[in-house]
Amino acid sequence: MPELIVRDYQPGDARSVLAVNADNVPEVGPMDLEKLRRFEGEASRFPVVLDGSSLVGFAILLTEDADYPSPNFRWFVARHERFLYVDRIAISSTARGRGVGQRIYGAAVERAKAAGRPVLCAEVNTLPPNPASSRFHDRFGFAEVARMRPYDPDSEVAMLECSIQAD
Repeated sequence: MPELIVRDYQPGDARSVLAVNADNVPEVGPMDLEKLRRFEGEASRFPVVLDGSSLVGFAILLTEDADYPSPNFRWFVARHERFLYVDRIAISSTARGRGVGQRIYGAAVERAKAAGRPVLCAEVNTLPPNPASSRFHDRFGFAEVARMRPYDPDSEVAMLECSIQAD
């Protein structure tokens, strides 16, 4: 079994990133090439995970200074002076349960520590429910701080925060 490799996104990854993202909707929001290009410019970090030559996961991480209109992100901007925000993490069905999410989040915590960002922020769908993501975030040490319905009455997200302890 090949070792999982984490590296930064490269433009040649676009097709694979879009495919992994599409495979994870509705747990993550849809993404087209235009939105992907915007993330390329806005992301503080855009790690991808390779299993051999196959891209099996990615995350998009933003800081408070990003020009990103998401109401979920803007909620954290109003709440915190400095933070690292996980806009989305998507893992292919073939790689789930292999530690891909832990590797990505572990690197995100280290990046937040190094940059003096005291909190890692994310949200998880509660309507429609995403119990696997909720369990993952609970195990990783996130706490629910609010619930919102930013898009319509049939969708809801739990706003999550994980305190980053400086060494």
